[in-house]
Amino acid sequence: MKQTPLVATAVTRISAPVEAVWRVVVALDGWAQWHPAVSLDARAEEVVVGAEISGRVSDGDGAEQEVTLRIVEVEAPRRLVWEGGSLDAVLGRHSFVLTPQPDGTTEFTDSEEFLGATPAEIIPALDQLRETYAQYGDALRVRVEGLTD
Repeated sequence: MKQTPLVATAVTRISAPVEAVWRVVVALDGWAQWHPAVSLDARAEEVVVGAEISGRVSDGDGAEQEVTLRIVEVEAPRRLVWEGGSLDAVLGRHSFVLTPQPDGTTEFTDSEEFLGATPAEIIPALDQLRETYAQYGDALRVRVEGLTD
């Protein structure tokens, strides 16, 4: 029986074209400049399928956790997907989708699917994750719009 993933999603409208948003999203080594919880160690040219990216995730209280993410999909300038974790516990598949809008803005969708042996542990945190991803989207919006002004 196929497992249905648990999903947390947030959508943010950014007043900039898709290409401008994409440049900030794939400049992984610059995430620490705008993202409140993630710091990654990879340049844009390293964003290719199969690449393993190391970094750190903070919990907001000063504690950091080392992470390794594997890029599983790149469709420039519209979609980036990476995975982290394990199906033995919880595997997170995080996607960033950029959709151009008729008015020249970008709809940015930040979504994560959780799969694995124990994803039900995530259920109580899904609403909080949605709020957190909305905050991350807003931080990206501020960064991109600040660069394009």
